[in-house]
Amino acid sequence: MDADTFNRMYPVRTPVRVFPNTRDDGSRITRTRTPAVQVQHGLSVVHVDGIRGPLDTRYIDPLPDNHPVEAS
Repeated sequence: MDADTFNRMYPVRTPVRVFPNTRDDGSRITRTRTPAVQVQHGLSVVHVDGIRGPLDTRYIDPLPDNHPVEAS
C-alpha cells in the first residue's frame, strides 16, 4: 500500500503489530510515531515507538485503536 493510503487509513499513534526483521521472527505491539512516507521504488515506510529506524509498511499490521501496547 502506498504511503498516502496508509496515512488516510492509519493516523499517527495507531496501535500496530510490527515485525522488525521478518514475519518469521517475533513481533512487537507498539504505535506509529510518524506518518508513512514513500521512498525509493515505491516502498512505504513509517517510524514506530521503541524501534530505531523506519519500518516497511508491509511488516506492520494495524490494530484496533483500543488495543493495549507494550511499554517503549
